[in-house]
Amino acid sequence: MKKNKIFITVLSIILVLLFITSCSRETLVSPEETKVVEEKTKEEAEPERPSIDYSKETHDIKYDGYIPTFLCAGEVNLIKITLKNKSSFTWPSSGKFPVRVGYHWFPKGNQPEPSWDDGGRTLIPEDVAPDESVEVIVKVKAPENIGWYILQIEALQEGVTWFQKVIKGSTYVDKCK
Repeated sequence: MKKNKIFITVLSIILVLLFITSCSRETLVSPEETKVVEEKTKEEAEPERPSIDYSKETHDIKYDGYIPTFLCAGEVNLIKITLKNKSSFTWPSSGKFPVRVGYHWFPKGNQPEPSWDDGGRTLIPEDVAPDESVEVIVKVKAPENIGWYILQIEALQEGVTWFQKVIKGSTYVDKCK
């Protein structure tokens, strides 16, 4: 009997020690190792891109999707659209001049003038070669005031140009709660 109690006690101690060591939250990494990991992550995240003079390229696009006729006032709404690259170059999704999707609100009728550009931009999820398409979920913050507005969604290449082609529609903005 005494041997069984000793065995159970020793086994319990071993299990507790194993549990404690397996639950350790810290991994010991030297500052040098951290720097190497950060540098590798940067290299992997941002591949070397060829130097392109984007001012000499054509910026063209085709949209597929629609503007909803109702959105929630003051809230971020999600709108799914497809962008087809009709440009003469591959759209970069990151780097110095990424292609993104922006939006603008315009009053319709007697509505107050909303902000021209709410500063919202949606990233494209990957580089897009000419004649390829990408699906994007555009995050659009609706005006606070209830009423009818024109919502215009437009692609842009940051630091270069807006694409000058839009997808737009008439949208009623109202409280959703």
